[in-house]
Amino acid sequence: MNRKIVLSLSLILLAAASLLGQEQQPDGRMVTDSGFYQSVYNLRPVLLKKHKMLLNTQLVFPRFYKMYNPKQQSIGKVPSYMVLNEFYFNTLFTYGLSDSWNIYTVIPVVDIHHYSPMGIQKGVGLGDMQLGVTYRLLGKNKGTSDFLSAELKTTFPTGKSQLTAQDYPTGLGSFRFMLALNGLHKFNNFDLWYTGYYEYRTNHSGITAGDETGLFVTLQKSIATELGEFGLEGGLNSYFNFKDIKSGVEVPNSKDYAVNLYVGGWYKYLNLMYIRFGVPYSIYQNSAWMTKYQVMVQFDFLLN
Repeated sequence: MNRKIVLSLSLILLAAASLLGQEQQPDGRMVTDSGFYQSVYNLRPVLLKKHKMLLNTQLVFPRFYKMYNPKQQSIGKVPSYMVLNEFYFNTLFTYGLSDSWNIYTVIPVVDIHHYSPMGIQKGVGLGDMQLGVTYRLLGKNKGTSDFLSAELKTTFPTGKSQLTAQDYPTGLGSFRFMLALNGLHKFNNFDLWYTGYYEYRTNHSGITAGDETGLFVTLQKSIATELGEFGLEGGLNSYFNFKDIKSGVEVPNSKDYAVNLYVGGWYKYLNLMYIRFGVPYSIYQNSAWMTKYQVMVQFDFLLN
């Protein structure tokens, strides 16, 4: 059986098993925990309550310190004559259809400028927009220590995907369908999160697009002070991007995989707004792509 189908079915069966195994309350409703669980990666194992709305604005600044030299086939420092500036602005809106169902949309804006004596590449404009739905599988009882949700997301090829000597892509050029499981276990002194996903990508421009799979593990700690609530988080994430194939031949440098460590924190203001930051740092990465760290700044607004 096709590898893509096997992995997708495995995630679906795992989600179904969790759903069938849960107990229903007498009135059939599930109660969402009052805690607001969110990470700088916009991962949410606990859903918003019915008719609640959340607006996220996120700024991402990648910084590159190494790059792959295809001529020497080795990794080295980014030359002093090269300037690699990238900036991403994402707007995410989430709405609680019910205590068990949330929908969300992501509108990304991309601003990329790469300068060198060989030329200038720019990629400015709309990225690939996303539309998703999340369903809570576990966590129906108030005060429970475990939550589990299933997430389905579609990414549309709204960003420019062609690469030329002057233009840099702002999107991948293909439809993408992601299935994920988001979990949370609350210990006495900290919270443990985990997210696993598989993303199926459609073919485009004669290319058989490589899919992607990945895992996030996060530890989060809330700290209450006289100045308000602060928090710390840290963890590890990894991904594997399968190779693209065109006319039966692998597209060079299309296979990518990495392991990243990250730390972050937040501050809650008036129970309505969260200010978050995070710094993911690549500790292992396939040599085909530039190794980097990122600075992420995020604002969460609870609208009601």
